Amino acid sequence: MGKSRYEPLVKLKKKSLDNAERALIGANNALSSASDKLNSAYEYLSHMTLPTHGSVREFSQVTALIQAQHLSIEQCQHTLQAAQLKQVQMREHFKQAMIDYEKFKYLEVQEMNAQIKALKNQEAKMLDEIGTMIYKREIL
Repeated sequence: MGKSRYEPLVKLKKKSLDNAERALIGANNALSSASDKLNSAYEYLSHMTLPTHGSVREFSQVTALIQAQHLSIEQCQHTLQAAQLKQVQMREHFKQAMIDYEKFKYLEVQEMNAQIKALKNQEAKMLDEIGTMIYKREIL
């Protein structure tokens, strides 16, 4: 039985599917990392306290640190939103790659089944022909 004409396309779609899967895994990792950074930024902020006594200079330094931490949290939130968007895009890309792969895999299987059916029909005809030849020999 010969090769399917869809075999190269199936291989190409499988490669595309694998690449999409790796990209989705990367997006999931980036999302997890961004989420962890945001959580740690909130944790760090929760441990910051304003001094109850001391100089105005110390008070302004701590206030500046708290403001810097708030900016860091905002950046982490933006990074998290971008990672979420990227993950959604990669998930859609993976779904589309999976659908394309399954389509061509189905077509390949259908073609293989058609080839098998054709071979079975050809074999049945050959067996009929051999049976006819044997029958004619027995008559003679």
